[in-house]
Amino acid sequence: MNPQFSASIRVRIFFPLLCFLLILSSCTKSSIKNDAPLEIEGLTFEKSLPLKYAKIFRIDEYRPIESSDSDRAFASSGYRLITVADSDRYLLIPANAPLPKNLPPEIILIQYPVKKTYLCASSAMALWARLDSLDAIRFSAIQKKDWYIEEAARAMEEKKILYAGKYNAPDFELLLKEKPSLAVESTMIYHSPQIKEKLESLGIPVFVDKSSYEPNPLGRMEWIKLYGAMLGKEREAESFFQKKISALTPALDSPSATHHDSPSFPHLDAGISPKIAFFYITPNGLVVIRGSDDYIVKMIEMAGGTYAFASTRKSTSPSVTISMEQFYAQCADADILIYNSSIDNSVHSLKDLRAKSPLFAEFKAVQSGSVWATGKYLYQATDSIGDMILDLKAIISGEERQLAFLERVE
Repeated sequence: MNPQFSASIRVRIFFPLLCFLLILSSCTKSSIKNDAPLEIEGLTFEKSLPLKYAKIFRIDEYRPIESSDSDRAFASSGYRLITVADSDRYLLIPANAPLPKNLPPEIILIQYPVKKTYLCASSAMALWARLDSLDAIRFSAIQKKDWYIEEAARAMEEKKILYAGKYNAPDFELLLKEKPSLAVESTMIYHSPQIKEKLESLGIPVFVDKSSYEPNPLGRMEWIKLYGAMLGKEREAESFFQKKISALTPALDSPSATHHDSPSFPHLDAGISPKIAFFYITPNGLVVIRGSDDYIVKMIEMAGGTYAFASTRKSTSPSVTISMEQFYAQCADADILIYNSSIDNSVHSLKDLRAKSPLFAEFKAVQSGSVWATGKYLYQATDSIGDMILDLKAIISGEERQLAFLERVE
């Protein structure tokens, strides 16, 4: 590692009040503003990466103001300034490139293409896999048995990726032995700020993935462009994203399912979308549904469905727990039930569902056979969010095709 780079890693000291404020601020979703690019001494701004759906991050490209042969050598690769949620800034620096002078102290420096990464944000793994970049990950905060991404599980089986402890209890001895060049954390790290501080004190830059803050589900998938910049694979990232969006666009542009075009729901009046509930049952009989602002809800709406709790359970929380009686009152007339097997994988038949509660026998969707279950891969499949929307579109319209994430419960 460039000694100058290593020496420039900022060490943060978190006092109790600062910890509280950091956690509080992390819960606030903030879209990127279209402000003027940051002025960086010795660099000149060239352009911003165009984004279609993502609102939480921004990537600005800079080139050195050529003053020496060495500067000209790095002009071809360039520097990237990543801004996340208008609060976090990361400067991607080509390996062995000179450091800009007088950088603001809050900017985190990351050499790219990144290598030997400690990956704690599970949502990023699928995107790195699609960029054929699992060789840039050395450590995982998730054990092999908990990965549903085949490439990740196989890499851990072959010891190419090592388990280095959970995000809030990393194996510092193992990390020190090989010293990753970057830690990619989820926003959960804000609940353990002392871990973030410790990693930084060891000279390991920490990047916090805030893709879960994206208001549009497809914005999460567009984070492949951010990781493409980190990995030096921007073209590959753009190609993958455009391919996925091209496959999805016809479905998004087509009319929502109504009784005219959906043989599954002939009772619906024109212009009325099927009512859909997405849920699972806890061991003590409570029902966990999605908050009204959750990305699953937005995928249901993008596919042409109406979420059963869109107007009655307004919540920015990803999930909301209610009683079975409340669920029955709201969803007994739902056209489609989707059981979240990503969390609870115990429902494989309608008999299993009725065993959860005898009330399910009275649900319209159970009686008509419109009950579906998700696969275990759902929450790790950031690369395939478009496919989930296509699955939802298919069950709403009655289209007969192979589904990626949903399976009918019979």
